[in-house]
Formats: sequence, C-alpha cells, structure tokens
Amino acid sequence: MLKKCFPFLLLVVVLLGCSEQTSNEVKWEESATLVLEFTTEELQNMEQVFRMGDNGKLGFGEYGPFIANQGQKYMWHFWGDEDTLTQPFKVLATSKETGEEITVVQLSAQNIAPNNGADHHLPSSMMLTSPGLWSLEAYFGEKLFGTVVVDVMEN
Repeated sequence: MLKKCFPFLLLVVVLLGCSEQTSNEVKWEESATLVLEFTTEELQNMEQVFRMGDNGKLGFGEYGPFIANQGQKYMWHFWGDEDTLTQPFKVLATSKETGEEITVVQLSAQNIAPNNGADHHLPSSMMLTSPGLWSLEAYFGEKLFGTVVVDVMEN
C-alpha cells in the first residue's frame, strides 16, 4: 500500500513546494498611494503622496514621480518591532521590462527613529535607470520586509 501511495505523496509535496514559491512572486501592479492633505503655517494647502508597500508595514513619501536616471529623495516609514527595524537596511530594485537588478539603498544598522506615526523612518535617495515598472524589495538584515512597485517615467 505504501509503495502505491508514495508517488502520489511525492507529487503532492512537489506541488505544495511550487505553489509556495509562486506566492512570493512580484505582482506587477503599481503599489497604492495615499494622498495626505495639510495646511502649512502660511495657510497654504499642500498634498503629500505616500506610496504604500504590499503588506502595510512600509511606505515612503514621494516628492515627485520617479523619472529614469534622476535621483530623488524619499522618506521611508516602517511599522514593526525594534529588533527588526534596527538591523541594516537595503532596497533591491528589479525592472520588469529589462530584468535589471540594482541596489538602490544600503544603510548600516540604525537607532529607532519614530516619525509621523510610524515606528521608524529613514531618509534615502533613489535612482532607477530605465522607465517602466520596478519592484523595490526592502530588507532589514537578510529578511525581506516588504515590496513596493513603482512606475518610472521616461526622462
């Protein structure tokens, strides 16, 4: 009986392994944004675009659209535990169109720095090299913390 069931069990294990791998694939849709409206001390109405990650635990403020080969400042915000958020931080970017992979942010371990309701924040500058969709994978230490997909405009 066991000899007859073994091929079936092996197939089930392989299929479960494959289904787990495909669940980690990038969903190539631009990540959602929040638009925060506020009034400055000079009574000017302002808007801030905040790009959210795939898990609700990270995002960054955008100070304009991503434009190919132009660096821009971004303020990352994170929600999580101190042990995770104080590890070295890096962002790996992958282009959907070209498959190019680059490291766009790499920072050493940081002290926790709450900001705007987030448990931690980090300023960064990022530049993506070509137009189209890019997946930004944020890591603390060696562990993937979350992903943001952005649409980069032609220069």
